[in-house]
Amino acid sequence: MVQPMAATQFHPNPTVRKSSTPEPVLAQLHHEWRHISIRADQLRAVRRWGLPGEPAGSLDDVLIRAGFAVGSRRRGNAAAAAHTPGPASDEGLRDADEYLLCLVRLARHDALAARIVLQRILPPLCAVARRHTNGHGRRQDLLDDLVANAWPIIRNYPIERRPNRVASNLVRDITFETIVRPTRRRSAGEIPTQHEFLIDTDDRSVTEPLDELVGLLRDARGVPGIIEGDIAFICELINHGRPESLAITLDVTARTVRNRRDAVVHRLRTLVACAA
Repeated sequence: MVQPMAATQFHPNPTVRKSSTPEPVLAQLHHEWRHISIRADQLRAVRRWGLPGEPAGSLDDVLIRAGFAVGSRRRGNAAAAAHTPGPASDEGLRDADEYLLCLVRLARHDALAARIVLQRILPPLCAVARRHTNGHGRRQDLLDDLVANAWPIIRNYPIERRPNRVASNLVRDITFETIVRPTRRRSAGEIPTQHEFLIDTDDRSVTEPLDELVGLLRDARGVPGIIEGDIAFICELINHGRPESLAITLDVTARTVRNRRDAVVHRLRTLVACAA
């Protein structure tokens, strides 16, 4: 993750750790950002996008225009800047939201744009991890999961249906997939027992049988608003049979595959239901 990479080639799951890189994921992301933000080829790629306003002078400029709040004395390094209140005016907030929307639209097909969006929402994701944990170790684990879920959600954000408050919606979706959905899944998988003693058991989760995925894929064909990447992912999952097998192919964790599977299934079911 933190090794120098070619332009716009980023790892699909930044939380996959190698034994030689024990750094927390946040440190890995900041190190990577420092590397790519000074690369001339990355800046040239950004300028070719035709984003609103004057051509960006750096990738940090792109972050700031997208609403990343930086302290006045640390404006030169947006990746490490203190998180301070954002644009003061309503107009500034609207401009930042529209700018971020442009990046999210590009992120569907451009990994560099997705990486910039991820960097943009790191401060609120860190805030979510702080709010939902007490200890530092648990906070780091939760942040790893938040970042892992962020990548597919950024790249599949429903721009047409939710064009406003983009950063807030992204963080809300990522929080739901990371914290809320797994809790509901565990609750749904609990088995009542009449024994007077409670015995610890492994967490159970609701899985999607392959025949159900095939049926959902069939129902989703031709439905307006379907993201081709979602269809391709379900096809890959069906071909591999198990999330663990697909995780090996993608070089990600099985949990990442399961989380994305749940998110894709939820989106497809919603779109199919709306089209019925």
